[in-house]
Amino acid sequence: MKSVVFSAKSEYGRFRKPYTTTSALTFLCIHPVAAKGLIGSLMGIDKSDLYEETKDLKIGIEVLGEINKDLQSVKLLSLKNGMFHFPSNIEFLRCPHYRFYVMWNENKLNELNDKLNVGEWEFTPYLGVSESIAKINHEGMSEVLKVNKADFVNTIIPTKNILPKINLNIKMYSDKIPVKNNSNREYIEYEKIVFAEKNPLYGEISSDDIYQVGGKNVYFF
Repeated sequence: MKSVVFSAKSEYGRFRKPYTTTSALTFLCIHPVAAKGLIGSLMGIDKSDLYEETKDLKIGIEVLGEINKDLQSVKLLSLKNGMFHFPSNIEFLRCPHYRFYVMWNENKLNELNDKLNVGEWEFTPYLGVSESIAKINHEGMSEVLKVNKADFVNTIIPTKNILPKINLNIKMYSDKIPVKNNSNREYIEYEKIVFAEKNPLYGEISSDDIYQVGGKNVYFF
């Protein structure tokens, strides 16, 4: 098996929690559903076809940057009971930076690798919102090796699959993120995940989904 590896970063990003409305909160990191959308933009996959085209895509997500949030005040336009503006606070992630590990069928994986190598995208890639245009860096294609026993992971991983080892010198974060959607683009499955900021997460890992890619231990969703 092989995996295409690339990274993406931007000055700001936002991955809105769907249960918020006027006060838009963001997840702590990009989630697998949004990552598939990012890959779809690189490949030129229409959003109406994205679900079917990426059903067999497996994705690992490594958080490379610090977790910082900014709260920005914006004016929203209401169309109910007449048009009027009202203020709202919206969370943004500051300087989000991620590395993605992609496993897919051979033809699509090669096509993605070629597009990343050339650096020409079908649609403009962004991190959550169209204003947060992403800078993409192609890191290549690597062999994927199954890991039978691991004591650390470099990517986000469901909390049910790891008992983290506490290290006071490393910041750890946890969030509940969407990991699957349906053909109507609705989130249908969530997982509580954990990751360490800019560091591997050590602990007791119980999962069959850990693979080694370029020296990194990766959990694939």
